Amino acid sequence: MKKVVVFVLFCGLFVNTVCAQTVESPETVRLYGNLPAGERIPVITCLDFDYAGQILALGGDDHKIRLWDVKEKKFTAEWEKHNDWIRSMAFSADKQILATVSQDGQISLWNVPDGKLLKTLNEPVRGTQHIQFQPGKSVFAVCGFDQDVRLYDAGTGQKTAALPAHAANNEALAFSPDGSLLATAGRTGIVRLWQTSDNKHLTDIAGDGRRVRALAFSPDGSQLAVGSDGPFIILWDPKTGKMIKPFTERPGKTFSLVFCGGGILASGESDNMIRLWDIAAGKQKTVLSGHTGTISAMIYEPASQTLISGSFDTSVRFWKIKD
Repeated sequence: MKKVVVFVLFCGLFVNTVCAQTVESPETVRLYGNLPAGERIPVITCLDFDYAGQILALGGDDHKIRLWDVKEKKFTAEWEKHNDWIRSMAFSADKQILATVSQDGQISLWNVPDGKLLKTLNEPVRGTQHIQFQPGKSVFAVCGFDQDVRLYDAGTGQKTAALPAHAANNEALAFSPDGSLLATAGRTGIVRLWQTSDNKHLTDIAGDGRRVRALAFSPDGSQLAVGSDGPFIILWDPKTGKMIKPFTERPGKTFSLVFCGGGILASGESDNMIRLWDIAAGKQKTVLSGHTGTISAMIYEPASQTLISGSFDTSVRFWKIKD
């Protein structure tokens, strides 16, 4: 039976568990004291990983950004400048800038080495949901409850483009690994694709008509995974807009998606489970249990083959996965 190694970070607790397909009787090891008296543990809604420095950034509903040193297993920084729920974050290509966005539309750009706030941008609309850097560029995209998907230059803080989305409620966006494509989607279930070289609208993918909460490109860019409130996760060809395959029906709604190498897709669900899908077979391979809340965010670190998941249950978990 295949084993999965799991580490769990509870903003005060670190758990190391060896399990098969489910997490059983985790051993808890305290690495440092509890949070200060009166400070509650936040709901986790976003994560990103600085691969060069092995620093994990996380944010949630307490309006704070925390940095976790993966090697030292401790928090190294806590930044406070947002006034609302932090919905998304992303490291720049050179890992020197962390961009964070909150529910009230505030975009903050941080200098990672010293934690200095470089710039604050304010969107004219509330409900900003997602931010991501274009691979290899200083440009990042932001979407939310507005018709436009906005592109900014992190160096200048200036808006460089406003792309008209399918509708005025967008909850997910993703750049292809080579940065040539940008996809966004939301309440209508339709995924809109642009060519980033000239911001040309390429195509719309109809999907199943249910609200889309998660998008992910495969490592080679040939597949776009779409997770919605509907019963299926669907793989699409982003160049042709044609369906490649739907994955078998599963309970819950999909809140996060990430490819774990070329052969496995991980989906974070509202039933508190992470499902690993065999892409070639189009079937569920393994269920990772242990979270007690919706899996709101996931990232995959290929060098160490680690899947990192954040949840509404206030925890972050590190799963060792082999493609």
